[in-house]
Amino acid sequence: MVERAPTPHTPHEFNQSLWSVAWPLLVSLTLSMSLTFVDSFFLARISDRAAAAAGALLPVLGATLVVFSAVGQAGSSVAAQLLGARRHAEVPIVYLSLVLFNLGLGLCTSLAFLLLHRALPTWLGLHGEMAQHAATYLGILGSFQFLKATQIGYGNILNSRGKTRWVLCEALLTNVCNVTLNYMFMKGSLGLPRLGVAGVALSTVLSLAVGLLFTLSVVHFGLRIRFPLRPPRAEFVARMRRVLDIGLPSALEPIAYQGAQMMVNALVVSWGANALAARTYVFNFAMVSTILWGAAFGIGAQVTIAHHIGAEDFAGAERQMQKGLVFAISGNFVLSALLTLFHRPLLATLTSSAAITELASPLFLLGLLVEPSRAVNIVAGGALRSSGDARYTALTGSFMMWGFGLPACYLFGKYLGWGLPGVWLGLGLDELSRGIVNYRRWRSGRWKEFRVSVRPAAT
Repeated sequence: MVERAPTPHTPHEFNQSLWSVAWPLLVSLTLSMSLTFVDSFFLARISDRAAAAAGALLPVLGATLVVFSAVGQAGSSVAAQLLGARRHAEVPIVYLSLVLFNLGLGLCTSLAFLLLHRALPTWLGLHGEMAQHAATYLGILGSFQFLKATQIGYGNILNSRGKTRWVLCEALLTNVCNVTLNYMFMKGSLGLPRLGVAGVALSTVLSLAVGLLFTLSVVHFGLRIRFPLRPPRAEFVARMRRVLDIGLPSALEPIAYQGAQMMVNALVVSWGANALAARTYVFNFAMVSTILWGAAFGIGAQVTIAHHIGAEDFAGAERQMQKGLVFAISGNFVLSALLTLFHRPLLATLTSSAAITELASPLFLLGLLVEPSRAVNIVAGGALRSSGDARYTALTGSFMMWGFGLPACYLFGKYLGWGLPGVWLGLGLDELSRGIVNYRRWRSGRWKEFRVSVRPAAT
């Protein structure tokens, strides 16, 4: 018989602050993103065509990571609620279901990329040498996506327990290995062959394997977490279903977001190469600053809120929500202000075109509206998902992006003739409206109906 969920007055064991959970996530997310930059750097040493070919694959590879991460964060939220409720005996089955599902999904994705690695670059419009480079890169890296899927699953086991510093250590180790192996393959060090594009992809695969082994060691030997070898079928299925109830809807919103962004790109492309370059540069600066900051505190808030919800400490969950909003909004505003102040020297590191700089400049100023609004949306949406209320934020978010945000971009940007600033205004209003809707849902308290602890403990 497992322990019953504590009463609202029972203190629970999780006592880490939001900051202590979030800051390692911020660094680890930055390091995880830098894997792509490292690959691009070494591919560029081979040729611009090689770098461009791999870059064309990033949206495809990134889409799979969205699903892996959504399921991983869902499993983390379910486990964190059970830990907060002191239903410890049920947690290993949640971890097992999370890892097995991500592994299975990763294997299916790897097989698909292996079978399609020659055809997919052609479908993306690549031809000749670029198609060959893309096929080589995808054939190796894509075929081992199960490593990343499994690592994300294990990383979220650590997240659920607030052990995010170990996730940071894994990201650091993976990056060090990736840079070292890329350099060795490029130079032919220690008798290694110079494999070109294949060497860059192989370096990333080997680095992911090293990082996964490290995380496996921490989980199973450091924290001594043991998966049940023969879990009760009914309980395993119930826990798997609960993870997917949160994870699959959670994957819908970022997929809808990527689709909407493709439509925005199509509009911007119609204004010429300078407009597309300006949008890309501004978005890239946001990605490595405000978006990463918001994501780190969004995930951190999910973990801490889930623990309080599991303990039925709803006042504590509300405090964590408010702290998450304060950290994310204030941080995004400060970072946006810094980008606005220093946007010209920053842009100068990427382009010498005065036309592109003039197109990009007003977008940084509008970022003072867009980025704090994005922070509200990320934190409030994450709070709802941590409670189990994932379908609401997924459905309303997807509908509002395509029903309000995208039309607003076209209205302001194209029909009113405001160009890129109109698109940025539409994006800001989209983020703000979704943030308000998610926050109002949180304030309504409906999310309490979806928490794990309302269901009876397994026996």
